[in-house]
Amino acid sequence: MSFDECHPDPRAGNGYVVKNRLAACKMTNLRYQRYACPEADCPIIGSASARVTVIFNMQPEQRRAVVMHKLYDIHYNGVPDSTQLGIGMSCEKVNKGTAYCDEPDTEMDKSIAEWKDEPIDFQVLTMHGEDAPNPADNPRIQAEKRTSYLHTRHFFVVDPDDTERVEDTPLKVTFRCDVGRKLSASYVLGSDCVFPVIAKFLLDTNDSSIKDAASLITQAMHNYRSTYPGLTQGDFVPGRFHWNSGLRKPPLTRLYHNKAAQDANRTRAEQSCAEHWGPGYRDRPDGKTNDCFAYPFNSTTQGANAKPPNTPHGQGYAVQPVLSDASRLLNVAIDRFTYENHILDGDQYWILIPD
Repeated sequence: MSFDECHPDPRAGNGYVVKNRLAACKMTNLRYQRYACPEADCPIIGSASARVTVIFNMQPEQRRAVVMHKLYDIHYNGVPDSTQLGIGMSCEKVNKGTAYCDEPDTEMDKSIAEWKDEPIDFQVLTMHGEDAPNPADNPRIQAEKRTSYLHTRHFFVVDPDDTERVEDTPLKVTFRCDVGRKLSASYVLGSDCVFPVIAKFLLDTNDSSIKDAASLITQAMHNYRSTYPGLTQGDFVPGRFHWNSGLRKPPLTRLYHNKAAQDANRTRAEQSCAEHWGPGYRDRPDGKTNDCFAYPFNSTTQGANAKPPNTPHGQGYAVQPVLSDASRLLNVAIDRFTYENHILDGDQYWILIPD
């Protein structure tokens, strides 16, 4: 993420605007005031203000992040441009364990004149250690050593006296690091640290190579009753992201370590295809073959085998024979998406269909 890509978002409150799982930013204001005397009701005799943008970028294939600040639109009156304004940061563990950052507490300060000449400064964070394992997690998840950190930012004035004050609300962000990338080359890529945001897979409904598979997903989300097994198996399919929260559905959850559960999803889906389209559903008149394409995907915990047959309420699933190439290519795209966005087993994601 660059400074130009950061925009204010009131929904973020006292937190970062997260662009994706690897980048976040925030725009805030720095306000400094000098009073005629220490008492609270004394008149203001000088002030300074600035716009501050901070961007937080996780580094590719590293357990490291770069935090950059930019001070601009600086205005001051009644104070010298030698006044030193600073940014303090801390990085600490969230849970029990050995987690720590190589720079647990740092400060950067410049005079107003120096900030005007060089408005950008940065810090590099390297994260170490690990959270205490959760005994409820399976051994493969425990082996990933998922570890949470808290980063806090605040403003200050250097060597203030009793008449100087900086308006400040600390800015906080939590993120997670792990060793999943090092355990399996086919599991996850990207940075070893991510923000806890639910990623969105953009379904390209205009891509002719996945047309049939994408069409089933779209139909299931927009008109679930028209799909099979339809209302005999649920009221809706999960995974739909919509900017209108009222139309949004619960996200999907990646299923990776439990291959038996993936196989059970696939078997249940194929049984449904055979029940509705007959045992020869794989055969096509053009000589090519069909796959039983299922949504939610077999690689999610919401797959076809997620609940007993003929349970009409709650989330369900949809199946349809589609050209094998389309089924394969869409599933490959989902695998690539979870891989590149460092979505671990148990992490969630949405499907975004363009309007």
